[in-house]
Amino acid sequence: MKFLYPQFLWALFALAIPIAIHLFNFRRIKRVYFSNVSLLKEVKTKTNSFRKLKHFLILLSRLGFVSFLVFAFAQPFLPSANQKAIKNLSGLVSIYVDNSYSMQSEVGNDKYLDLALSYTSDLIKVFPKDARFQMITNNFENKEQYPVTSEEIEDRLTETSFSNSFRDLNSVFQRQTNLLDRYSQNRKNQIFWFSDFQKSTAGDLDKVKLDTNNQYYIIPIKSERTPNLMIDSVWLENPFIKSLETNQINVRLKSFSQEEYLGLTLKLFIDNKQVSTSTVNLAANATTKANFNFTVQGTGIKPCRISFEDYPVTFDNDYYFVINASPKIDILHLYDQKQSNYIENVYSNESVFQVNSFNINSLDYNRVNNAELIILQETSLIDNELARSLREFVSKGGSLVVIPPAKAGSDFVSLLTALNISGSRAVNPDSLGTGKANELAVMNVQNPFYQGIFEKVPNNMNMPYANAVLQWNNLGNNLLDFKNRRPFLTQFNQQQGKVYLFASPLQSAYSNFAKHAVFVPIMYKIASLSKGRDERLSYTFQDKTLNVKVDAPSKEQVYKLVKGDLQIVPAQRIVDGELTFELPEIALEAGFYSLQTEGKKSAGMIALNYGKAESQMDFYTKDQIKSAFGAAKNVQVYDFTENKNFIQEFKEKNIQINLWKYMLIVALICLLIEIALIRLL
Repeated sequence: MKFLYPQFLWALFALAIPIAIHLFNFRRIKRVYFSNVSLLKEVKTKTNSFRKLKHFLILLSRLGFVSFLVFAFAQPFLPSANQKAIKNLSGLVSIYVDNSYSMQSEVGNDKYLDLALSYTSDLIKVFPKDARFQMITNNFENKEQYPVTSEEIEDRLTETSFSNSFRDLNSVFQRQTNLLDRYSQNRKNQIFWFSDFQKSTAGDLDKVKLDTNNQYYIIPIKSERTPNLMIDSVWLENPFIKSLETNQINVRLKSFSQEEYLGLTLKLFIDNKQVSTSTVNLAANATTKANFNFTVQGTGIKPCRISFEDYPVTFDNDYYFVINASPKIDILHLYDQKQSNYIENVYSNESVFQVNSFNINSLDYNRVNNAELIILQETSLIDNELARSLREFVSKGGSLVVIPPAKAGSDFVSLLTALNISGSRAVNPDSLGTGKANELAVMNVQNPFYQGIFEKVPNNMNMPYANAVLQWNNLGNNLLDFKNRRPFLTQFNQQQGKVYLFASPLQSAYSNFAKHAVFVPIMYKIASLSKGRDERLSYTFQDKTLNVKVDAPSKEQVYKLVKGDLQIVPAQRIVDGELTFELPEIALEAGFYSLQTEGKKSAGMIALNYGKAESQMDFYTKDQIKSAFGAAKNVQVYDFTENKNFIQEFKEKNIQINLWKYMLIVALICLLIEIALIRLL
């Protein structure tokens, strides 16, 4: 045992005071006369013996009170084995503070991040004044790569806030190791981790291989239960949104709570105005679906937000996304010999459809990249360049409608084979006519393709007829069939795109489909589904590379992201007619970011949300952390609880065990014993 202030031990000379009081009785003797004292001799003997024992016990209690009171002021302590490494620090102190949004959870009335910052502030005061520190957060900023003084760490603590980035523990360890190898190689360094150790973000702990040269301190900050609710995904029932036309937004909710949510209210905002609400019940640790019916006014990009109330984790209570109302759909119509005007006529009634018709012999292939829907009508001669362009167009997410010619040649069949449509072959119709054998069957309105078009059709509905000149294996989504179950119109999903294949030309000699009432809604739906290509409702900050379609992109044009007073010029390039840019490694808030060109001209809008991984309230337990790291002698895992002071425990384990409190308690006990001896005996 050692003393922090040994000079107070001189006060032990005060022990002479109670000893002097015991040896010299300063009270004046009072005589009492009795006529006969023979009866008192035996009582006197017994009283003197008891008094001597009582006075001796009182003396001991007084000596104990003075002694332990002096020891308390001298502050005794038991030195730790690691004290020398702390006090005579030769290496660096590297501190990782997890500032991801999952640290928004609370213990008592304190957020996890506030506790971590408070502990860091107290921790740096434990080390010598000349110690050098490294403090890193999930931001991975450049200034975190250099050793600094404790004063600079204090300044950073006041600036540290929640970050939209999260790092797995192995990445944090590698970043700390790189700095230590550069500035403090072959020295004893002290490494601290303050985190909630969320499983979805921390990664596999077994992949973190700690060395034996440094001392590691792991401080998991967590409470027993952290309930949370998140929006897992949002999608439109009909990706093509028209002004004043009813549509539906679907929402998938996921619970990370042990309790159920009853009557949870979700609100839908469009253009900062609440347009719809939805109420759901959600069981514990379950998933459910909610939906909103809505209409929009006007055209263009609309900022949307779904909001609900959930506490204490609030960063994911808002989900941001954008919709594009009545967007222009670029349709490229290709032919070699125009047989009819059905395609131009069907799309001419709506201003949202922009149709460009070209003979394949005079086609500029750059137009293929700019189109969203290509209609290849009754073209028999297809060269290799056109076939390659169409395959590439579909692979990148484009929609291709293929209408066969009256006599499909080998070039046409080769194109279908290249598009992975198996079993395609040309056939000769037995006889051209309008008989019942050539009539199409009533469509199945339960097919997802027909959602938003037909709710119910009669079984005896008058359907068009067609004479097939093409057959293929029935391996796609058949939208229309003949009554003999042979396909007339099939949708094939090819990589990211779609191929729609007809069995007959649109010429009246082969079919009256182009003149039938179902022709217009089906062609409209094909066009509207093509608009969903590469147009995401929202992104997350973990999507480091974003692809955004802009009108007339130019490699010389500079685009910037704008949110209020914040303006960011990200690294960007034009790839295949799309703007591709990288999100910068800085702390950004979720919300809407306007895409602008020079002169503040708007080129679009994107919505950014926080990553889903941080909403998953599943954490490594203390036992799991100890199992991964605790076996090593140079690793200390602290058992964090609400009422425990980490700094005190750290000092006791690594610097000294202070005994002054125990000395003060013993001194008070001695005082109480003295009082009891005097009053009760």
